[in-house]
Amino acid sequence: MKQTSVFISVSAALFAACSDGLAPKGEALRLDATIGRATIGFGDTTSIVFRLQNLSSDTIALSFPDSCQVLPYITTPRADEVVYPGGGAWGCLTVVTSLVLGPGAERVTRVLVRGGAQASDPAIPLLPGEYRAYARLVHPRFPLRSTSIAFRVN
Repeated sequence: MKQTSVFISVSAALFAACSDGLAPKGEALRLDATIGRATIGFGDTTSIVFRLQNLSSDTIALSFPDSCQVLPYITTPRADEVVYPGGGAWGCLTVVTSLVLGPGAERVTRVLVRGGAQASDPAIPLLPGEYRAYARLVHPRFPLRSTSIAFRVN
């Protein structure tokens, strides 16, 4: 019985430490997207970079119910079909995670894309065509979506 109460106390303390006690006020978080080159050829690669930035002068601590935090997507512009991640959705682990950003800090997520049908880890292979890329912050209180970046594979 004593071990159970200690576990519950430790769990409660950990949950409190990961909770949103330090939360952004107003527009304190920004999710931006940039791309190295908007047009790539067959066999070429480029990076798409998503930056979640803390614009405030306060530390921001976010708690998530699973492993999904900043999630990148690549779609086709006509049908808005998700081509990355494969299957159209992310599989997230059911585990509490947290993200703490100090004043001015950022969390960077990079996606490497490659023109062509053949995968070359870690690059995502894309057939010739038009695409759009964006990212989402998956947080119940602060859902954000970056602007979409248009790019082309020749």
